[in-house]
Amino acid sequence: MEVAVEEPRPGYTAVGRVLRPHGIRGELRCSAFSPAAPNLQADSRVFLAGSERAVRVVRARPDKGGWILEVFGINTRDGAEALIGTLIEAADKDVRRDDPDSFFVHELIGLRVLTDEGEELGIVSEVLQMGAADVYVVRGPKGEILFPAISDVVKEIDIAKQFMRITLLPGMSDDSK
Repeated sequence: MEVAVEEPRPGYTAVGRVLRPHGIRGELRCSAFSPAAPNLQADSRVFLAGSERAVRVVRARPDKGGWILEVFGINTRDGAEALIGTLIEAADKDVRRDDPDSFFVHELIGLRVLTDEGEELGIVSEVLQMGAADVYVVRGPKGEILFPAISDVVKEIDIAKQFMRITLLPGMSDDSK
């Protein structure tokens, strides 16, 4: 069995992962990387197993915290089993968001982080998904700074200009006490 790809290819965004077959007709039980799974809905075009050829999602329905997908061309349990662990990708240009203020983790990694005063704190090196709110890890001249992805802290994210502006709350940095 091949090892599942862990990162999407350049130019693609991972939108889900095949968990296992569902039934005997080739349906796939999948996890979605976005709550409403806008990129996994019927008539969406997705890429499986790093394929260069898009396949069409014929039908999608939520089920027990995941999604059941029927994908054109996969119509047997064996075909579905061969895809266990596979990333489901969408071309970056076709990715749909749950809302306009949502971002994918890969879009945040590498952003410059500036304070309201214009001080550069470093770059986002990691996003910890902690439940109630993600936590951004910034590495820079002052070392590592962690801050929650909440509106009191994160004031602006500009993917095109590659920066994030934040308000430091007391205790977030040695200088903010």
